[in-house]
Amino acid sequence: MAWDQSFDGECRALVERVVAGDRASWRTLLVKIAPRIEEWARGNRLLRRCRLAGDDDVRAVMVDVLERLASGEHANLKRFLARAEPDATPDELVTAVMKLGKLDEDEPRADDTAHTPLRAWLLRLVDFVARDHVRHRLGWTADASKREVQSDHVPLSAAPDIGVRPPLTDRLTIARLVAEIQDYIATFPDDMRHAVLLWLDDDAPEDIAIKLALVDAAKARALVRAAQARLRERFRGRSPLLFS
Repeated sequence: MAWDQSFDGECRALVERVVAGDRASWRTLLVKIAPRIEEWARGNRLLRRCRLAGDDDVRAVMVDVLERLASGEHANLKRFLARAEPDATPDELVTAVMKLGKLDEDEPRADDTAHTPLRAWLLRLVDFVARDHVRHRLGWTADASKREVQSDHVPLSAAPDIGVRPPLTDRLTIARLVAEIQDYIATFPDDMRHAVLLWLDDDAPEDIAIKLALVDAAKARALVRAAQARLRERFRGRSPLLFS
């Protein structure tokens, strides 16, 4: 069954009953949403780029999402009903990887969630949990300073378990890659550099055109695509993490 407006309404009604204390509704909700959460986790861009979309990692993300929905007497579901953002732990390096991963996209994903608010909210939660999972698996810490990230010192907590090969060497590898891409962007002509940085911050072409005093949105799109082409040419062969 597709997650359409009708299905979203059914699940939202269950959420309301769960928050009101109906345990049976919680079990019913789990049956409905658990397979969808697993599917979203398997297709999550950050997990795929960090080579963490295997069965074990996907199921770990799904379980973590469900646990967060259940914890604190369903505090996160209460946040949904209040239309508040899910709880999230920000991480500068993870966010940078997610933004730079967009460089391989010509257009934003066509994913209309305007009429399915619970689906949209759960997708956000899956994204947040995926970030935490990547940070945990690769040994990144939420409070790591730029000095730590860019130094050669890797904390003991980042060391892989004996006999287990991490999907990437460690967070240092990604930090260096991100820094190199950012340094290369800094060499672009001013309009191109500003345009691609605004695009990475999710500004629409129309907004980019206004902020940069360009003729129209088409000019903004052209600048962004020119920047993407330069980055693909420079990094695609060396950086499958961001161009996969």
